[in-house]
Amino acid sequence: MFTKTIVSLLAASLLCGTLFAKELHFQEGTIGAQTEILGDSNINPKSSHISANLSMDDTIESLKGEITLELLSLKSDNEKRDEHMYEALHVKTHPNTFFKLKEVVKEADGYHLIGILTLNNQPKEINTKAEITDQNGFVNLKGNFTIKMSAFGIEPPTLLFLSVRDDVVVSYDLILAKR
Repeated sequence: MFTKTIVSLLAASLLCGTLFAKELHFQEGTIGAQTEILGDSNINPKSSHISANLSMDDTIESLKGEITLELLSLKSDNEKRDEHMYEALHVKTHPNTFFKLKEVVKEADGYHLIGILTLNNQPKEINTKAEITDQNGFVNLKGNFTIKMSAFGIEPPTLLFLSVRDDVVVSYDLILAKR
């Protein structure tokens, strides 16, 4: 009898915890990527075509879920260069990139988001410092991290004997609405 009561209480507390979780939906913002053609110019494509399937309870540290970006929505100021970027990113076979948020850690310098970034069907763990605010029914995530294209099986393109830098700084500034 005692065991059944404990199991019932544990199940009820887990169920209540999920009842208090709030879904977060992408409201506005951008995800950008910055790299450069060595010796020539910067490449700064951005997109605001983002979907989020996130949830959290009453603490920022409980934030979990996934953010998806359609790679064809990344646009820079040069359409021809964008076409080369799409080819290098293999968008025909892997049209989206995903970030699965596993953990949010509060530290003295702010928050760190720890998760798995999947690009070109290659998953890699990412740890990014982030500014996170939770107010007036909105959560704002803002930060950046650096990846190497080659770590995701992407060969940095060469254009007219100039190579694109392997390092890409990914920036994000997302406003998510609680529902």
